[in-house]
Amino acid sequence: MRQKTRTIYLLFTRSETYPSRAIHFFTHGEYTHVSIGLEGPTGVFYSFARKYPQYPLPGGLVQEQTERGFYSIHPDVPCCLRTLAVSEDTYRFLRRRLGSMYRERDCYHYNLMGAISSRFNLPLARQRHKFCSEFVAELLRESGAVRLEKAPALTKPMDIYGLGSLNTIYRGSVGSLGA
Repeated sequence: MRQKTRTIYLLFTRSETYPSRAIHFFTHGEYTHVSIGLEGPTGVFYSFARKYPQYPLPGGLVQEQTERGFYSIHPDVPCCLRTLAVSEDTYRFLRRRLGSMYRERDCYHYNLMGAISSRFNLPLARQRHKFCSEFVAELLRESGAVRLEKAPALTKPMDIYGLGSLNTIYRGSVGSLGA
């Protein structure tokens, strides 16, 4: 019997904020941020990012939506929404893991030192500290959704973007994503 497949969503963006510009300077990637969602293009996405739209720090585990928060202030941010087909078991694992992590979101912090050290190919995985692509890579690896060549603490948004099993369903500005 064939198992039912579900879809997860990966949202890649690159804003013109100073942190995003710095990441782009070092990585030269088209996108500098990645979020993971289970509810579709206009649903909630999870990532490690700024907690307050107007300030880059503090950062931590946040819910992002294209019509609220940072993206409502910056609707012209370029983005690419890609999908990944996963098994029902993988989908349920991700839903449980995201839910439990988000309930404890105040215990999680942005891994700024890890993001910097990854630039020099030095993984710095810290307990309850993540940067966006480290977080998404860790979830994808733990769930068995994909095999990754790099450790999550060395994974950049474009490493995830380049996975052959992803399908692009939208490319444009984040403000037009739900239209």
